[in-house]
Amino acid sequence: MTDVDLMTQAAQKITQGDFMGAMSIFEGHIDGNPKDPAGYHGWAESALFEIQENGNFDEKGNDRINEGQVAAYFKKAAALDPQSTEYQAAYANALIEFDRIPMAIRELKKLKELGDSSDDFDVTQDLYQAAKMLIDNIDFKTNFDRSEQFAKQFLPVAVEFALLGMGFASAEEALEYLQTE
Repeated sequence: MTDVDLMTQAAQKITQGDFMGAMSIFEGHIDGNPKDPAGYHGWAESALFEIQENGNFDEKGNDRINEGQVAAYFKKAAALDPQSTEYQAAYANALIEFDRIPMAIRELKKLKELGDSSDDFDVTQDLYQAAKMLIDNIDFKTNFDRSEQFAKQFLPVAVEFALLGMGFASAEEALEYLQTE
């Protein structure tokens, strides 16, 4: 079976909600193609879908899927193809999902730099989506008390990513529009 056939089969498994089946296909792809970021990314995406759809705890309260491995596979995909905004954004979003906010912000800054490096890369939607996830995470973590230190530390960064995601070149540029009469 060709790599394209395997990827199609994995995509069909995902569409059918068989995320564990897709993970198995991607594991086989990784074994045969350890330098192909698509296998790592696909496995990690499938694992994240499984966690989001079916939870991550078994009947004993243990993790069914190692979140560290999910993050590591997203990181590996981004490292194997450092010019891929898709892989970089997915890694940053997974870090937000797993409550690794400082690491996520570091990766989002890399994503912004990647977007700034070429007109071929439009990361505005990725930054906007990540900003929304960050703000939701911050609100949940602080019980919507934005006066807490955690919120004060990370909300300004999230708002900046939101503004960049809306197409402003900087937060300062956005503020100029707010201050005009």
